[in-house]
Amino acid sequence: MSRRLKVLISAYACEPNKGSEPEVGWQWALQMARFHDVTVLTRANNRQGIGQALEPLRGQQPLPEFLYHDLNPFLQRAKRYSRSIKLYYLLWQKSARELIQRLHPEQRFDLLHHVTFAAFRYPSAIWGHGVPCVWGPVGGIESVPTGLLPWRHPVSLVHEILRNINNSLQTTSSRLLPKRARATTLILASTPEMQQVFHKLGFSAELMPSIGLKTKEMSHRSRSANQGPLKLLFVGNIITLKGIDLAIDALKASGTDATFTLFGSGNYVSEIKRRAKKAGLAERTIFGGRIPRQQMLERYPDYDVLIFPSLHDTGGYAVIEAMFNQLPVICLDCGGPAATVQPGCGVKVALGARPKMVAELAEAIRRYDRDRQTMLAEGKAAREMVLNLFDWDKKGEQMNELYLATVARHRAAEKELPSRSRYSGIRNVPNFLHRRFSPRKLAVHVSDVLLAAVGPCIFISGFLCSG
Repeated sequence: MSRRLKVLISAYACEPNKGSEPEVGWQWALQMARFHDVTVLTRANNRQGIGQALEPLRGQQPLPEFLYHDLNPFLQRAKRYSRSIKLYYLLWQKSARELIQRLHPEQRFDLLHHVTFAAFRYPSAIWGHGVPCVWGPVGGIESVPTGLLPWRHPVSLVHEILRNINNSLQTTSSRLLPKRARATTLILASTPEMQQVFHKLGFSAELMPSIGLKTKEMSHRSRSANQGPLKLLFVGNIITLKGIDLAIDALKASGTDATFTLFGSGNYVSEIKRRAKKAGLAERTIFGGRIPRQQMLERYPDYDVLIFPSLHDTGGYAVIEAMFNQLPVICLDCGGPAATVQPGCGVKVALGARPKMVAELAEAIRRYDRDRQTMLAEGKAAREMVLNLFDWDKKGEQMNELYLATVARHRAAEKELPSRSRYSGIRNVPNFLHRRFSPRKLAVHVSDVLLAAVGPCIFISGFLCSG
């Protein structure tokens, strides 16, 4: 199949130089426009950033077309003032689906692809249009074990418990996740846990990490062994799910004179400072605040090891950025980092009892502290792995192959299927009502709404506390 496909990419978050989900949406849009005629459906508030980034690229490479879509001004203001992004996102997906229904008869898309948000638990606009569709990479199924829940941080505790409940309900339900999987031609899972859940439910899913780097545009300077105290680094939001308290406890247990520098901000900073002081590590725990990404990229080579004990992280840009700069990574064996940090590139600690995890994290710190040559060797291996597997251009080539195979498979299946009516009628009204309004399904919707409401609660709590 040599012709360019007509592709619609649904990317609610899509904006250059913002990192995280917006960067994922933007990069997939650019990559797939190299191979196909791509229309990107995204939010109107991304228009300015996208327009500025497109100008220098015109004439240099094929570019996607952008279709900007938003809900009415009243709902936009409600989202802005309440910080209820997830609720707005659910409504946006419903509206976007209706827009695709109007567009498809005219545009005749060959493929629909949902890229952001990358969480599996939310519906997508791409389903139900009679067109082959790609969902993902999606993740988010990783749940915090009971023993590792943030019991001393009430707002985060409520959020994590609701998230755990939501994950459990969606993956055991016979109506939600399987229904979405059945509507999808190709499922891409960003984490091993997500892939395993799909397999358990009887659906195949390709493992593909959701993040990447434009490695050819990034500067790099080689590193030599640091002869002083080991320099540990953390980059990201300083919130409970990042497991920074585990890192503090492990640093104390390691018995080394290593320093620990954190770049980022969040609602857990004061607790981490208190924990470091109590452990006698206040002078060796340095808070650098949140700095622009470009500045951070220049700082990575100043450190020795990235410690990133996140409890559920679908991606983890800091992990691949550190590895690109030849830092081995100490992380937990879960989520995106587990798929990223391969043997010989760092140390992965299995989830389990907290004392055992702290002991293993501490041993990893001691290992790099006493053997700097191993640290350098694993840092070099980490860089090579990123260059081979996380370069955006290579990821684009991989996705193109999946696009072509998906469309070919869909067309072959269409030829084999006998023609039949799409409407089969409702033969059993009570059963139909049960399918639509079963207690399990209602529970999932309730947990979805509660999860969406946590954002405003955190905002209001933070506002009251700051007063």
